[in-house]
Amino acid sequence: MNNPLAIITPENAQLRPNFQPIRVIGIDLGTTNSTVAEIHWHPTDNSIQPHCLEIEQETTAGPYTHILIPSAVTVYNGQVWVGEGAKRLYARSAEIGLEVGKNLFLECKNDIGAQRTYQKAPEGFRSAAEIGGKVLEFLRNSAMKENQTPVSRFVVTVPASFQAAQRLDTVKAAKLAGISLGSGDLLDEPIAAFLDYLVSHSDRILERLDSPTNLLVFDFGGGTCDVAIFHIVPNLTQNHFQISPLAVSRYLRLGGGDIDRAILYEVLLPQLLEQNKLASSDISYEDKKNVIEPAFLGVAEVLKIGLCNEIHRLKQFDQNAKADKKQIIKKLPGRYACILRGKSLELLSPALSAEQFETILEPFLDRDFLYARETEYRMTCSIFASIQNALDRSRLEAKSLPFCLLVGGSSLIPQVVDEIQKFFPQAEILSYDNPEDIQTAVARGAACQALALALYGQSIFQMVTHNRISIRTKSGAYDLIPQGVPLPFPQNEAWMQCRDLIVPETSLINPVNILIELLAGDKEEEWPLFTEVWEAPAPVNRGDKLVLKYRMDENQVLEFELSLTDNEEETPFSGRIENPLTNVVNPNAIALKIQRIEEELRTGKIPQSQIPETVVEIARDYAELNQREKAISYLERAWRMKKQPDSYILNLLGIYHGELGNYEKEEKFYRESAHLSPMSGAMFNLALSQKNRSRFREAAISIDDYLMYRSNGPGWTLKAMIAEKLGNESLRTESLEAAFNDYANPKYLDEWELGWYMTACQMSGEKGKLEAARKEQKKRQNVQGAKTSPGGIPPEIMGSVAKT
Repeated sequence: MNNPLAIITPENAQLRPNFQPIRVIGIDLGTTNSTVAEIHWHPTDNSIQPHCLEIEQETTAGPYTHILIPSAVTVYNGQVWVGEGAKRLYARSAEIGLEVGKNLFLECKNDIGAQRTYQKAPEGFRSAAEIGGKVLEFLRNSAMKENQTPVSRFVVTVPASFQAAQRLDTVKAAKLAGISLGSGDLLDEPIAAFLDYLVSHSDRILERLDSPTNLLVFDFGGGTCDVAIFHIVPNLTQNHFQISPLAVSRYLRLGGGDIDRAILYEVLLPQLLEQNKLASSDISYEDKKNVIEPAFLGVAEVLKIGLCNEIHRLKQFDQNAKADKKQIIKKLPGRYACILRGKSLELLSPALSAEQFETILEPFLDRDFLYARETEYRMTCSIFASIQNALDRSRLEAKSLPFCLLVGGSSLIPQVVDEIQKFFPQAEILSYDNPEDIQTAVARGAACQALALALYGQSIFQMVTHNRISIRTKSGAYDLIPQGVPLPFPQNEAWMQCRDLIVPETSLINPVNILIELLAGDKEEEWPLFTEVWEAPAPVNRGDKLVLKYRMDENQVLEFELSLTDNEEETPFSGRIENPLTNVVNPNAIALKIQRIEEELRTGKIPQSQIPETVVEIARDYAELNQREKAISYLERAWRMKKQPDSYILNLLGIYHGELGNYEKEEKFYRESAHLSPMSGAMFNLALSQKNRSRFREAAISIDDYLMYRSNGPGWTLKAMIAEKLGNESLRTESLEAAFNDYANPKYLDEWELGWYMTACQMSGEKGKLEAARKEQKKRQNVQGAKTSPGGIPPEIMGSVAKT
């Protein structure tokens, strides 16, 4: 296109008058790295040339300059280090006494809006917004240091999945940095990437956007994997685009950093142990997380990047497919060391082969197992989990998608690009030729948005609703916001009012329970957005008028209030829905629960007497996430707090050590638990473990020790199983008879007992009892999974005529 300025010119827009040359800045505030881009524009120039600034970052070894600035902050030796300097200090954190959340801050963007605090940190560093403010302040000051020209407009990007609290925290961070953000100055990262692609590849993409289409943006960075799907309606005569977000799926902490950790723990750690003649059990969880990982994570990243470059080079010459993956090796000559408990551990010439790398990548590229598997050290989750989830929620199929835009540093991994292409067989994969461009596209797009706002006061993108929003009434759905309406709605930021609703029944004494249910979609396919019951205060008569006020802003926040027109003194029923038409997924409720409880511990909201039990609860949650070493660490912490032996904690320690394969410690903790409390069940667990490891005679002794103090159905059932393995048929029969004598009616058994009861039924051939137990189990599952109706009656339409 001969006039690049036209690409960012909004529909029917005119240049603001009396313009002088201006400078605008776009900032990609990233989880792992941040970037600053700027545009200098002159009234006589139609060109748009966003470029990223080379930022000088102080380190202990001297200045370091790069366009990528690590989103890391460290307080060390009375100085605040931001960027590369902080990242390098992280590698030495154990050696120099740095602690995450105290004087070292990494990937704090994941805590934005979560109300998490860093209680050990100095004043001004105690929240994610404050840390974000330090990063933004450093970027702003660096940009101004390089060029004194005043900045007319700043735009800062955020993930499309960010909710209102996260966006407000980002605005707060900008304010702390001396950056004032107005309407449109927070830009969703996928839209920024698409805008940059429009500007930088206009000749390639504009001619393909000649009709309404769907575009998937796959942003795979160092700390997150963001997928956003947009419906784009172009008006090419004026280079205007209406964008409707269909789905956003953000898998927190799934990024290139997790691949680096996989390389560290699966490749480099075994090399380190072998070279230093150590066993894995010689290094604790704290050693690995607080010493080994900071020291060698950067080595893993360098090996990954170097190997990817080599694979890319081979692919260019069509040599990768036939190459021996064992022989493609990236090696870092030299010695890399860390100090662990006063002893130096050295890693000599660490290496990574293409074969090892492909093995590591398998779970990240798996199309079948689309769920997160997290250990205390890292997360493993397929990138297709977020992609498929976004497709499902936007009701699209991979084979029908026409465009897929790749951005983010981790999308440079050749295997990722190959698998994306296979997954979208009909899609044109949009990307960048220059590796730096793919990592900085979001910042450049933000600069383009800043220029459009500075020149015209509006963006070329017009957010619209892609589905109607309605309220359920007794007569059917009543439209509130039609499909295709530009946001904000209404445009003047006032409130829309609906006065066609009436109270559905009369009550002179008790409140009337009115069902408030907002819906999305058309008549053929509606789904609820909000369902609650409003207790409309009595006295009230059927036919009394209701007033519904509502509005939806450009960030897709829908607010509404419902009140009785004749009772204005009463507080109206109100609601707020964030992204009602965008399906946002932030998985892992257990991890969020842990984060909430840990924050309550940090802020002193949990009474001192309840802290040990709370720490045990966190340990069990970590174990449920398969983070057993971390669970053990928390249990040991709770044990120290109690300052006395605890049978329950010892039993859990036995369970988790056994699950890690440390059977010596497993037995040690089980026996100590049983010594403190013979009724604890520890000997039952030990007997079960011994049976599962084919140590049947030892298991027989352990189960007898258990039954000596606690005779119950599960214990006798396990004894029958052990007797069967020992070939003692008479003992098997006697034990099963004793088991059935101890079991109560199945409906009175807890889940654990019911499971063992069913095992006893199977062993004894009691088909009738087994079928009854299965019915009881199914009945419980149905009760647990049932969705209870909130009750209430929907409002009526005045005249009982529904608008559909």
